[in-house]
Amino acid sequence: MNRRVGAMVGSIIALLVLAGCARRTIDVTYPETMANRALLSSIASRRIVIAPVTDRRAEPGRIGAELPKGKPIVTARPVSDIVRDALVVELTKNGHEVVAGPGDVVMSADVEEFWLDAVRGASSTQYVGRVAIAVVIADGQTGEALLTRRYVGLRRRTGEPDSKNTWREIMDTALARTIHDVAVDPDLALTVARAAR
Repeated sequence: MNRRVGAMVGSIIALLVLAGCARRTIDVTYPETMANRALLSSIASRRIVIAPVTDRRAEPGRIGAELPKGKPIVTARPVSDIVRDALVVELTKNGHEVVAGPGDVVMSADVEEFWLDAVRGASSTQYVGRVAIAVVIADGQTGEALLTRRYVGLRRRTGEPDSKNTWREIMDTALARTIHDVAVDPDLALTVARAAR
């Protein structure tokens, strides 16, 4: 009986070790230093509620696959949290107050893509990072949808095979381009500006 228990414990430990080795984790972020004041800063400050961001990707558990073995590449935090935090940074940097509620407008976002592709060549690898989000701006009092937009950010780069630093830089930049597009969209700025205070 003791042998059986020992064998089971050993098997469980081995599985946990293998599971830990079966994926690569990167910490994708949108640091405040990447945010710049843009068109969204030219309007009067608004109180903005950011609804919980939803991850609508087909494979929410990963953002890519390591070559050539196909090990999943995952983020250190949920992608929905990464995108929400990035929106908070961008809106705050552009002079708006992010509140839990009630607000002048409600911003909701769905993550449609958050993916790192890699194509290995003879001596290097071509990477493409892609981030796409769908954003809806709604009236803070009535809940009526005022604007729906899709924002996409890409980053291409040739680099060393399986470089976690390269992966992170590519995904950080793709995320930054997507989020910055929110702040430079004239229709979004106009919609937020017209919101009742």
